[in-house]
Amino acid sequence: MIRTSKPYMVFRYTLIAVCGLIMAFPLFYMVSRSFMTPAEVEAMPPRLLPGGLVWENYVEAAKFVTPHVIANSLFVAISIVVMQLALALPAAFALSKVPFRWTGIVMGFLLLPMFIPSSFTLIPTFIVAFKLGMLNTFAGLIIPIGSTISVGILLFRQFFASLPDGLVEAARIDGAGWFRVFWSVTLPLAAPIITTFSVVTFITAWNLYLWPQVIATDPNLAVINVALAPIAGGSTFRYVSPAIGLAGATIGVLPSLLIFIVGQKWLVRGMAAGTGLE
Repeated sequence: MIRTSKPYMVFRYTLIAVCGLIMAFPLFYMVSRSFMTPAEVEAMPPRLLPGGLVWENYVEAAKFVTPHVIANSLFVAISIVVMQLALALPAAFALSKVPFRWTGIVMGFLLLPMFIPSSFTLIPTFIVAFKLGMLNTFAGLIIPIGSTISVGILLFRQFFASLPDGLVEAARIDGAGWFRVFWSVTLPLAAPIITTFSVVTFITAWNLYLWPQVIATDPNLAVINVALAPIAGGSTFRYVSPAIGLAGATIGVLPSLLIFIVGQKWLVRGMAAGTGLE
């Protein structure tokens, strides 16, 4: 029996609040220091709160994190999410509900990339993209990342496998084809897991740095982390206050933070559905 006494509930919510504060502290510290003067940022011992709000840091950071850079990042992140959904959902449905031979072999082949470190495939992927003429293009930024669907297939297949077979059989008896079953019967039920996957994938795509840095050297294709790189360490060829870099990082984190806040109510439900615990 789960204890529901008042002391237990107080302890439980206190522990949750403490864990939440610990996890939120780095974000608070970043925002706080983004409003500091150079002297306050470099002060020892470190200061927790600024003496005043130095909005000039954000004005300077906006010279690096321009609307064009943010638009590039949004386009790339959303395109990667859409591409992964378009590839992973039908594949997961077919592997879980459509009977055919060698399902296990196909599944193993599609999940194999999960066990290969991305650093091992960076150079081969770059060579393929270069040979296909995707260097310094949005296609080069999006397609190699959007085609990595191993996690999506595993997550969606687990969800589709948890659906009753009778649901699919009833639709098939009524004359629905496999695509109609997928589109009209199973896909609407997958809304929580799709939302969860989309939120996580968007945040991952938004935080990409290494691949955009390698494949797109054109400044017109720069995404948020590439644009922030010159000021991430607090300096470029001229001195730049670390507070300006923190202000740029704060601007850069806002879209992914907003997406997380909007989609958080679906995250637990989606994860539970994807793991069969719902």
